[in-house]
This record gives sequence, structure tokens and C-alpha cells, in this order.
Amino acid sequence: MSRGVRVARWMAGVIMIAYGFAKLTGSQFTVLDSELTRPMGEVSGFWLTWYYFGFSSVYRTIIALVEIGGGLLLIWPRTSLIGALVLLPVVGNIILTDILFLVGALPASVTVLICLMIILRPHAQRLADAVLLDIKSSRRGVTLRAAAVVAVLVGAWGLGYWFANYNNREPTPIDGVWTVEDGGAPLEQVFFEYNRAYMAVFRFADGDAVHHFEVDSGRVRVWADWMEKGRLIYEGEIVDPGRIELRPSGGGSPVVLVKE
Repeated sequence: MSRGVRVARWMAGVIMIAYGFAKLTGSQFTVLDSELTRPMGEVSGFWLTWYYFGFSSVYRTIIALVEIGGGLLLIWPRTSLIGALVLLPVVGNIILTDILFLVGALPASVTVLICLMIILRPHAQRLADAVLLDIKSSRRGVTLRAAAVVAVLVGAWGLGYWFANYNNREPTPIDGVWTVEDGGAPLEQVFFEYNRAYMAVFRFADGDAVHHFEVDSGRVRVWADWMEKGRLIYEGEIVDPGRIELRPSGGGSPVVLVKE
């Protein structure tokens, strides 16, 4: 084993072990109280990532153990190839996270990736022979397989598109965030959800209530239960593109909403 590979093994191993223990000791994936109280739409990519990965202590521990275990495998020559294969997807994910969520640890993760490439390079041909099966196929078989793959890709895309645009969404002119201007206390905001067909979320000071809404020729109606409707609780009309007036079905003061 060359000196360069030995240096790469130790460098990558030490960095990954340090990464792992940073998660176990709370150096990583802990979020400031000031960030926890910030609306999610205002949270930076860095803190969003930290909160997501730190939400589950079990998940955080599993990641840490994989990084520590992979680092230890790298240090021992006999298991260094296993360690490199285990850590390669982990480090790839770290690099993508660093770049796309602006985490700021890119130099260390790129260094580990380069070290892993140095460790794997002498075994490249053996790995290729191990994962690429020597199976001969007829021209007809290749053609049929290619056609099947295209069919699967088109079908998967079509199913996803249908769910997003015909099952999940039923766009209306009032989709978006609305603030209560008058008559809604203790109601504060109403969200006519674009990405969930017919869903209206009424936000009160003490929590949210999910309702069903429909719009027909400028008329707005809101029922108690999303998708099941239940009893009618509000009905009203779109006064103008930025203003809605809803009247409680049981009587009472109208609720005036203005679009944010």
C-alpha cells in the first residue's frame, strides 16, 4: 500500500470520526432558540438543514455511528476498502448539502471525497468486475428492455404529474395567504392552500383548524371538514382580487380577509 493511500486513509478516517462525534456531543444539528421561533419561510438553508437532521435523536445517532464506524474501517488497512465504499455515498450527500443549503463545510467534505477516491483507485477494476455482470443479451432483448425502461419512465412521470396537478391541486383565484382585517377575532389568518385541493387552514392564536372550501363564480363557501365537508360554517364572496368577505352560517359579524 503506497504512502499516499496511507495518508488518505488516516486523513479521511480522522475527519469522519470527528464528524461523527460532533453529532453525538451536540456540536452539530443543534438549533438556536432564536431560530426555532422564526417562521419557517424566513429560516435559512443552514438552520433548516440543522433542524431537519437534528429533529430525530435516533436518526442523528445512526448518522454519527456510520461516520465513526466508516472512519475506523478506513484506518485499518484490511477494512479500508469497505470503509471507503460505506462512506462514499455519505460524503456525497454531505457535499450536496453543503453546496445546496449553504452549510459552509465544503472544504472538509471535498477533502474526504478526494481521499476516498485515492483509496478506491487501486481497486477500480476489481470493483467494476464485481458490480458489472457479464451477461450477454440479444439485440431483440436489448430493444425490448429499452422500450420497457422508457415506458416505466414515462409512466412514473405521468403518475407524478397527475398527482401534483389533478389530485393534489385544484387552483382557485383565492389560493394564498389572507389576513383577517375585521370581524374574525380570535381568527388571525386564513390559508387557502394551492398544494392541497379544497383545503383551507384557519389560524387562531391557539392553533389551526383545517376546513374544506370551494369557489364558484366569485362565491366562497367553507365547510367544517376537509374533503368530507360536513356542516357549512362560512359563505361569502370575493369583493375584489385582494379582498374576501365571509359570513358565519350561524349568524354573526362578517369576517373580512385581505390578501398578503
